[in-house]
Amino acid sequence: MNDTPANGVPTSEQPRPERLPPPADLATVAARIAAASELGDTARAIARRPDNALGLLLRPLTAQEIAVMEAAGCRADDWRQVQVAEDFDCFRVRRTTFRGRCCIGRCAGDLEVLPGIRLPSGISDSTLIDCQIGNGCVIEGVRFAAKAVIEREAVLLDVGSLTGSGQATYGCAQAPSLGIETGGREVPFWAAMTVDDAALIARCRADGAGQSAVREAHAAYLAAIRSPVTWVRRGARILHTERVHDAWIGAAAVIHHALEVVDTAVLSSSEEPTRIAGGATVQRALLQHGVVVDGGSIVRESAILEHASVVDHACVIGSLIGPNTHVAKGEITASLVGPFVGFHHQSLLIAAFWPEGKGNIAYGAMVGSNHTGRAPDQEIWPGEGTFWGLGCAIRQPADFSEAPYTVIQMGCSTLPQKVRFPFSLISVPAEPLAEEDDHVPRAYNEIVPAWVLCANAYGLARAEMKFAARDRSRRHRIEYLVLRPDTMRLVRAARDRLRAVAGDRRVWLESEIEGLGKNFLREENRRKAIRIYEQAMLRYALRILLAEREGRISIPGSAELAHAFADELLPGTSFPERMRRLLEIERANAELVEDSKRRDDERGARIIPGYADAHVSAADDPVVKEAWARLRRTEERVARVLA
Repeated sequence: MNDTPANGVPTSEQPRPERLPPPADLATVAARIAAASELGDTARAIARRPDNALGLLLRPLTAQEIAVMEAAGCRADDWRQVQVAEDFDCFRVRRTTFRGRCCIGRCAGDLEVLPGIRLPSGISDSTLIDCQIGNGCVIEGVRFAAKAVIEREAVLLDVGSLTGSGQATYGCAQAPSLGIETGGREVPFWAAMTVDDAALIARCRADGAGQSAVREAHAAYLAAIRSPVTWVRRGARILHTERVHDAWIGAAAVIHHALEVVDTAVLSSSEEPTRIAGGATVQRALLQHGVVVDGGSIVRESAILEHASVVDHACVIGSLIGPNTHVAKGEITASLVGPFVGFHHQSLLIAAFWPEGKGNIAYGAMVGSNHTGRAPDQEIWPGEGTFWGLGCAIRQPADFSEAPYTVIQMGCSTLPQKVRFPFSLISVPAEPLAEEDDHVPRAYNEIVPAWVLCANAYGLARAEMKFAARDRSRRHRIEYLVLRPDTMRLVRAARDRLRAVAGDRRVWLESEIEGLGKNFLREENRRKAIRIYEQAMLRYALRILLAEREGRISIPGSAELAHAFADELLPGTSFPERMRRLLEIERANAELVEDSKRRDDERGARIIPGYADAHVSAADDPVVKEAWARLRRTEERVARVLA
């Protein structure tokens, strides 16, 4: 598709993108890198027509037009090198210097440069060197523009410099190490990359053939996108910005009061505009559609994927930030961060491999003690949905990838460890240990497996609603459900390890129950966790069996796992009996969700004057309402299948 029917430049309007499933292997990733991209399309356009990549119908200036422009303060080293569109309006070009070969489209009408503010198209108070300018642009106060292609209806207002080096690769000629600060998990950048693509490259380091295929595909990709110009696509606006160099600025992108945008691809469209503003600095980076970088933030050697944001003086260095993740105030370095991570405070995340995301990093959390005194070469693998509490300090190496939706209590300091119990609470000891338990190291924390499933059912229900409601990504396939096959396999494995031990102990350690990490487990919490894990397994199984009877199974392997759980936990029961049990479990879960919110209401009312007037009550809370609505829907579904 073309910018105009005759010019051969790809249009800024793209078909709705396809949500990509996780790649099966590195060969799949290599094939994705080799797929066509907007960056490659524009590189081919400039290669075909180096002096007229926009495909304009051009002619030389007439003597009369030159006279008019010179009278308006324009100058050129050689007016013969300046070509214009057939219906060019010379009266709309003022106080501008032309050097090298330049071409200018027609100047007609006006454009909205800011909401409610329109300016007539034209060129004024600028210096243009080897530039190509499309139809209907507003270019004013560009002190220095060289080797640039500016598509139609773009706005450049008060820009210090807009330049190309002659060998631009738009932030893609790099491969930062995502997960180890000193290197070892290098991931190359390309425009359409996803979190799953990057995670597979970073994880599968032993697949030499696959890694070689990725490197070869990326080298070919760089050759295909390499371009001699900075390219500004249709409808983009660059306002009050100091420096733009070797940049590819997508359609409808807004760069407003940025310090600099250097060696960067800014993917954007009219439906998903990307914005860089508020004194932000972006260097050697990839910004996908709908991204926001604002408030004095710094993005360097990083990829910010669709609809993520970096704001309020945040600093992202050598990292990949997944879709719908919002980073504010703090620092992320050498990390791969998945979708829906809340990072809203002054906190630290270093050398994290966290592709599943969906967690939260509270104020003052220090997730990144990666320096051994020898080198900053340690790493951490958080689990999906991990909640890092206020002021916690997490020492590396650490692996929580098999403990999804675990909460690290505020002020908790953890040792290097591997934890394998999902939905846990890790905290300083709730009660002192008995004197006879002096074999427990004093630096150990207490772990309560399955705590989140019972004590924070409201939070899990809210998470599923939040992910579904706030997902603005169009290219990533994000699973919103918390209880799904891969999570439930971890739950079953954790339950089995808790059941496997025998003996009369008050306290258990890693030496007796593998996966506890550098924490201790009280016996009463071990027994309780087994019950809660099995309740979650049964709830998952019965929901899947109901969906199977309705013919609505969508996740491969889920039915087999559900039958295995149901046959183990409800052996010899009929389908109607199992459905009645499902309704009991769903009712109990709705009660758990409401009770957890009601406890907050009651505590708040005891402490804060007028609390009830300022907070939504449990009865009116949308998460609680949805829990009861799910019960009613399940009752209706069960009635239909049993009819």
